[in-house]
Amino acid sequence: MFKLITIIAQEYPEQFREIKQHLKLIDWFEDFEIPTDLRFTERRIKIKDQYLADDLQYFDQRSANEGFLYLLFYLTLFVSDLTPHFFAIDNIDNSLNPKLGSELVKVLAQLAKKHNKQALLTTHNPVILDGLDLEDDDQRLFVVYRNADGHTKVRRIPPRKPVNGVEQVRLSEAFIRGYIGGLPKNF
Repeated sequence: MFKLITIIAQEYPEQFREIKQHLKLIDWFEDFEIPTDLRFTERRIKIKDQYLADDLQYFDQRSANEGFLYLLFYLTLFVSDLTPHFFAIDNIDNSLNPKLGSELVKVLAQLAKKHNKQALLTTHNPVILDGLDLEDDDQRLFVVYRNADGHTKVRRIPPRKPVNGVEQVRLSEAFIRGYIGGLPKNF
């Protein structure tokens, strides 16, 4: 990822700015840069936390939390012209605050359209589902499960319609209550 971000910073400055812009999903994030004085084998980014004292300026990726690094990876994957147009991310919620994960899904849906990307995302975190807009036909939710014979089955969850003018529960709540499936039935 370091090599890709370095290339983007040097050759695709607009994409680099876009990645930085979306990193502001994390409230403490102010900026990051790639030092110009790195040795050939050195891999480091300098990250600026808006809440740190001015004399601390930057810290490197070793001091960043995992959630920031995952976010940087996902945004780079969706924004870059150098990454595949079709890919999968397993457990997109890994190391992310649940509300951040939900907002990230909304941002990634926008970036996928803008940058012609298609992604399959998996999650076990119900709040991630609240970032989906099932009214947008480009965003779909599938439940993957095994039937009684052990065969893998896939079922699409359609957009939800209000019943008698009453809005239904959020997708996260529907998942937790077992309305859409995807939960174990043996406990």
